[in-house]
Amino acid sequence: MSRRRFIVVGQKATASPDFSLINLPASSGRLDVLLRCLRAALMYSHGLRHDTVVYLVLLGGPAAPRTLRVDGATARYLRPDERALAVLAQKVLAAPVEAGSNGFIEVRPGVAIAEGGLDAVLADLGSATLYVLEEGAPDVREAGLDALDQAFFLGDHLGFDKTTRARLASLGATPVGVGPVSVHADDAVALVVNELDRRATISRRR
Repeated sequence: MSRRRFIVVGQKATASPDFSLINLPASSGRLDVLLRCLRAALMYSHGLRHDTVVYLVLLGGPAAPRTLRVDGATARYLRPDERALAVLAQKVLAAPVEAGSNGFIEVRPGVAIAEGGLDAVLADLGSATLYVLEEGAPDVREAGLDALDQAFFLGDHLGFDKTTRARLASLGATPVGVGPVSVHADDAVALVVNELDRRATISRRR
């Protein structure tokens, strides 16, 4: 079965549960941007994409780095509104995790946390083919995208820091773009998902 993975790097997104649900953008390091990307990648009308996994890399605050992973194949009772997703993130970040644990620890069905950032994600991805969403990169509509296991990296409203950008380049991640106009991160995710959906539909018709 094909597998889609989206990795959203939040340069200042808080890695602790100490943020306000009333004023999420100002209190969470723009975790709201990452949550909207989660919704765009994982959810469709009345359902979850069972072939999709989303990683939210949280690099903000003294608890960082930490990463949330949501697997559409096993997640349950997710709601699409931003507040509900923020409540979920808050609960997961507050959940006790064994000190020094390696890799992702599932804290509720389909939702796991790792005490680490990009390294934890890369270890979890295995042999997935890597892509980076970049403005001005070759259009995703012209990319191959034929691997069974694909991972798409994108930054939040701040983009990537130099270290992350260099690390992905060293791993051979292919830059792809979503069009000539700069769009919000969650819109970029939606455009990639739509392209993959269209290709999958065409493939099934053959």
